[in-house]
Amino acid sequence: MSHTRQTPLDSPMICAELLESLQVRESSPLPKVRQLYLNLYGAIESGRLPFETRLPSSREMAQQLGLGRNTVIAVYEQLTAEGMLKTDGRRGTRVARKISPLSVDVDTRWPQSRRAAGNRIVPATGRAFAPGEPDTRLFPHALWRKAQSRVVDSVGDRLGYRQGGLPETREAIARYLANYRSLSVDAEQIVITSGTRQSLALAAHLFADPGDSAWVECPGYLGAVDAFRQSGLSVRPCSVDTGGLLPPPVDGQVPRLIYLTPCFHYPTGVPLATERRAALLTLSRETGCVVFEDDYDSEFRDDSQPRPALAAEAAGARVLHAGTFSKLLFPAVRVGWLVMPQHRVEQAERCLRVIGGGCNTIAQGVVTELLDNGSIGRHLRQARQVYGQRRQALVNALHGCHLFEPVEQVSGSLSLVLQLKKSVSLKALLAAFSSAGIGAQPLEFLDWRIANPSRCKAIVIGLGNVDTLAIPATAERLVEALESVSKPAC
Repeated sequence: MSHTRQTPLDSPMICAELLESLQVRESSPLPKVRQLYLNLYGAIESGRLPFETRLPSSREMAQQLGLGRNTVIAVYEQLTAEGMLKTDGRRGTRVARKISPLSVDVDTRWPQSRRAAGNRIVPATGRAFAPGEPDTRLFPHALWRKAQSRVVDSVGDRLGYRQGGLPETREAIARYLANYRSLSVDAEQIVITSGTRQSLALAAHLFADPGDSAWVECPGYLGAVDAFRQSGLSVRPCSVDTGGLLPPPVDGQVPRLIYLTPCFHYPTGVPLATERRAALLTLSRETGCVVFEDDYDSEFRDDSQPRPALAAEAAGARVLHAGTFSKLLFPAVRVGWLVMPQHRVEQAERCLRVIGGGCNTIAQGVVTELLDNGSIGRHLRQARQVYGQRRQALVNALHGCHLFEPVEQVSGSLSLVLQLKKSVSLKALLAAFSSAGIGAQPLEFLDWRIANPSRCKAIVIGLGNVDTLAIPATAERLVEALESVSKPAC
């Protein structure tokens, strides 16, 4: 008995259904040659066009897809050059890519580092009373647009890659710090960053090694915890009371970095007590540890003049002063600063390049003009007034509410902490807040000592995204949501 052997010429060509999937669309913004390339590439990579499948000739493919023959030839040639197709005389154009099918037992989950798994960043919700969100409508956008237009016309060669901030921006920030924070520094000491998180990463990169210890306020800014942990530091929580950060005993391991918000602790709003300021500066002088001063919300204090920056009293202590225009203007501006000892500035600029420190020269130029022409100063005075009115409106709306302890701190800052008289289920509270469109956060989210908190005893209210006139009705929704989870089970 004779057997007929199948020759390569007998290999099946692509079916009509698959040809249909290769069709290009007139409505697509991509050129037809690009569409056909991507369609064929995807069919080969997905295995829908298996190894050794014979494709129609360029003339036949062009006719069936309604394309010019030169378009098909160009795609065939590119895929052949990339090793996806092969052409061999009478054998025609065939698929050269052999795809190995995935085993059903293959674990396709992506790996995750321990550092990433430990991140505790609380996502912004955009809902009413969400903390950490300034009112981006307050700053006059027309002023920004006009300044940006002028800057774009004048920056010239500064649109390319740069190392370091604009000299005029450093000088403007130095004047700003002298006026508002009683901090006299040379412009050359100022390193421009994209914000506090990048400043924290830079500080850890410069002044600490993996395994070193860092102190961070707790409750406090989770961005500092994550930045230090990402750098391999061992982060130690420091409790906060009415005097601010409570330094723990130095029991064997001296911290290399200490993060704190001394002017206005986030989120409670308490300033660092005088004796603790002195104790931390002494610790820095005696041990060489570096204090990272985050000047959070100091510009919004409206009941009294804020104390001078901690760095202004350093006198031999190692204090980094960090700030940003994110809250004062709007978060998207992405211009922050870190005041460094002058002999470390060049090294800091090199480190910024290593960790990805791009300088937005256009945003820097706009901020410089707005600082120099007084626009930011005028906006700051208005913003203080607006946020002060909102804070007072909230206190008035909640006055006498049976759910809360009396509000003691009512000045400054974009946030307010409300202590509950009785703890409630955190899970139930979040569900109630979500249903009511409330973005207030449990204070326990910022207590990073607790991995999975189950109860809530205090909430953090943001004042940035609710107008003053809307606060009474929004506060009523807040109270109703709390009452729904505070009632005893029947």
